[in-house]
Amino acid sequence: MACEIVAGLVLGWLVDRWTGTDKVFLIIGTIMGIIVGMTSFIRTAMKANKAATRRMDRTPPGQGPVS
Repeated sequence: MACEIVAGLVLGWLVDRWTGTDKVFLIIGTIMGIIVGMTSFIRTAMKANKAATRRMDRTPPGQGPVS
């Protein structure tokens, strides 16, 4: 997640330097990086949850973790 935020920040900073603006694209890039990072995090968490659910469904009764 940190890589996406840093990438957005750096790209925004570079666009600001290229266009001569003052932190406009830096803020936009950082916000976009946060959105991309959170989307990636949520997708990864959902895949892990689905895989864990499949493993639990295949575990015979009495063989799984103790609740």
